[in-house]
Amino acid sequence: MAAIELYPIAGKKVTAAASEVGLSASSIPTLLVEGDDRPGLGFSIAQAMAGAGVNLTFFVAQSTGRKFSAVLGFETENDAKTAAPLIKKATTSKKK
Repeated sequence: MAAIELYPIAGKKVTAAASEVGLSASSIPTLLVEGDDRPGLGFSIAQAMAGAGVNLTFFVAQSTGRKFSAVLGFETENDAKTAAPLIKKATTSKKK
């Protein structure tokens, strides 16, 4: 079994095209995070979520040049809602 992650899937045409080839929305609450990369960023995100007791289902990240993108999957919708401001703070604050 495999997973294919596509983002964004929005609008009637795109949703219909995905459905026609057998793709469907995941029930796993997810967040897409993009921004400027820096050393220790993944640790900062993980530390913020761990401190709040947020459970992850998956974390996939990549960096290209000075930018990064990550898709985070959460155990519950509440975990995703709790994590969003923590991730924003971790990605916008400068490392001390």
